[in-house]
Amino acid sequence: MPIRVDLLALEPNVPGQARLTVKKWQGGEEQLEFSIQRNQDGFYLQDHKAWSNNPFWFKVSRFNVMASGEGLEAQVGPDVVDPLLEGGANSQFQIELREQNQGHTDRGVVRPGVGVLPSTAGGQTRSTYGGAELTAPSAPAPAPEIPELPELILSTAEPEVELESVLTERAYTPPPAPVKKSNKGLIGLLIVVLLLLAAGGGFWFYKRTPATAPVATAAAAAPAGADAQACTLESMNSLPELTFVQTCIKAAPDSAKLLEIINQAKAGKHCGVAQRLYANRAQAGDALIANAYAREYDPKYLKASECFPVADNATAAYWYETILTQDPNNAEAKQRFEELQK
Repeated sequence: MPIRVDLLALEPNVPGQARLTVKKWQGGEEQLEFSIQRNQDGFYLQDHKAWSNNPFWFKVSRFNVMASGEGLEAQVGPDVVDPLLEGGANSQFQIELREQNQGHTDRGVVRPGVGVLPSTAGGQTRSTYGGAELTAPSAPAPAPEIPELPELILSTAEPEVELESVLTERAYTPPPAPVKKSNKGLIGLLIVVLLLLAAGGGFWFYKRTPATAPVATAAAAAPAGADAQACTLESMNSLPELTFVQTCIKAAPDSAKLLEIINQAKAGKHCGVAQRLYANRAQAGDALIANAYAREYDPKYLKASECFPVADNATAAYWYETILTQDPNNAEAKQRFEELQK
């Protein structure tokens, strides 16, 4: 029976790093090696993220037993993670694991799980292994302690100004009365007082006006509008593939809505979008999406399209098995999984 291989995010997540987990392996835990082959051209992954028609073996001195006891795991870096994440819309990857002494060997399909990030997501990320020698996962180093900073409190309130002081600080003192009577000084005084009163009244009215209310309303309405546009065909056509997928996933449409979006992606030949949405939700445990994805490769249900042109028994079996990990009593998934293994 084929091995079950998954590429899972670390906890905490680290861009360019992941756990390679292997289940149903019947061999030993030490001195293992694996090769990865992509389906569209039969090329094998090489060191430094290259591809060639010659098999290349990534050596692992030792796999660790998973905490659940269900299989083995080893940590891999950007040389493995990045090429698997950068695969094209129709890319599928087969992995062969064997003992270095040419002993036990087995094959399976490997797929990146939810949350695995490329090294470019975190800037410069150094590989955790030298050459093609991989290391088993170790406990993450504790995060450096950040000194507690005093809380910075920001306020949008206007500064309190005493209107009385504005009106009385520079009281006008009329000049000595000239020998000849004149009303110019009195008129000037009245003008100054009226101007000060107008300025004070304007300030009082501004302070009483809820100027922040429209801003708050607009801010509150923004997320709803953003979510509404996150998974539209217009956004799909205008945004970069990865950006659209991330925003659509964040909007969390239900399964039926997501299938509509995937069908729109297929019709519009956005094959990468369809693949990523399928894989993300299926890996997250959505049985409806996982079942639909399995049928894209199942020869029994395949409706050939540009995005899914041919059947692939191994990939279909992988997604049926994913359903069974969440729902072991799913009769259809179990039947199709067993038939595809024959």
